[in-house]
Amino acid sequence: MFLEVRSAAGGALLGFQRLKDNFELVAKYGDGVPLYLFSDMFLRAPQLREMFPVNMRSQRDRLMSTLLFAVQNSANLPEITSYLHQLARSHRKFGTEPEHYAQWSASVVNTMRRFSGSAWNEGLEREWREFLVTLSQVLVDGARQDSSTRPPHWSAEVISHERRAIDTAVIRLLVDEPFPYVPGQSAPIEVRKWPNTWRYYSMANVPRQDNTIEIQVKGDGAVSQALVREMHEGDIVKLGAPVGTLTLNPNTERNILLIAGGTGFAPIKAILEHVIRLPVPPWVSLFVGAREPDGLYDLDIVRAWAERYSWLNVRLALSEIGDPDVAASGTVGEVVSRYGRWGGYDAYVCGPPAMVESTVSMLRENGFSDNRIRLERFASAVTPTQRFAI
Repeated sequence: MFLEVRSAAGGALLGFQRLKDNFELVAKYGDGVPLYLFSDMFLRAPQLREMFPVNMRSQRDRLMSTLLFAVQNSANLPEITSYLHQLARSHRKFGTEPEHYAQWSASVVNTMRRFSGSAWNEGLEREWREFLVTLSQVLVDGARQDSSTRPPHWSAEVISHERRAIDTAVIRLLVDEPFPYVPGQSAPIEVRKWPNTWRYYSMANVPRQDNTIEIQVKGDGAVSQALVREMHEGDIVKLGAPVGTLTLNPNTERNILLIAGGTGFAPIKAILEHVIRLPVPPWVSLFVGAREPDGLYDLDIVRAWAERYSWLNVRLALSEIGDPDVAASGTVGEVVSRYGRWGGYDAYVCGPPAMVESTVSMLRENGFSDNRIRLERFASAVTPTQRFAI
């Protein structure tokens, strides 16, 4: 088959390179490429349009980045199978069925043909079709495996909604059936006002027997604004499958440095609650940062934990509007760098992209190797390998 890797002189390796070269050629036409692709697919199968949000901009960007990622790894798809399976699991919440991948593949071929000009020929079309058949099969297999263990999405009722600041809310949800996840992970949420528009939020607690979860939301996008400003007790939202790797590393005996900014405090709080339940917890230093005092919220529980457990230290940071009675002055990364030595620690970081990037730079300057840093960027446009699936 085309995707079997043979010797360097074999046709398969040349085919992989032709796909990459062709994609690079077509990608020069920018946003016109995904616009054409989706138009072609919706003309062929109009029923698919209702599976997508009204605003398709982010979908077009994600399509191109994902297709590029797959093409770049076309010579060895097994290396990205776990990512492709996660992608397929994620798409189950939209109602994606195996036959939909065939429609998508046909539109990819038509789009490549449309923008390739004289570079297109029968051989290139055959290579694209063979590649897409194999790629689609990996996606279908991932979705089938997932469907044997869990639903495509869950329903959850808002049972409490508390404003912590003018643009921030802590929301407690009751999920309709068991919702298994690992502390530190996040899950996509859809609200009725914005169908097929999903936004990821981290669970701020360990899994509970009563199927309740807590999320912390800052109203900085359409879904987030609806959750903060328009949700009330009794409202229903949908949850997609949990994802993410900002979870406790079980294969280390090092102590733990937890660093949170803004609503990035949610997964950090869940990780801390996970540590509390360990038979022998390590030493933990928790740093929480915000721009102003209103950004430091929901800290009563961690202060109570700090009083109860001698192995836990909690420090706060304010970067713009200082209050020495509340927190140290400076960004959370700057405050971390002023306290102690961290040679025996693993770091877990979550918050806005700029905060994460500056904090990671600080950690590296203080001797942290990348395998000692686990992170998540909120509201960040990152590649598939840096985050989870679309």
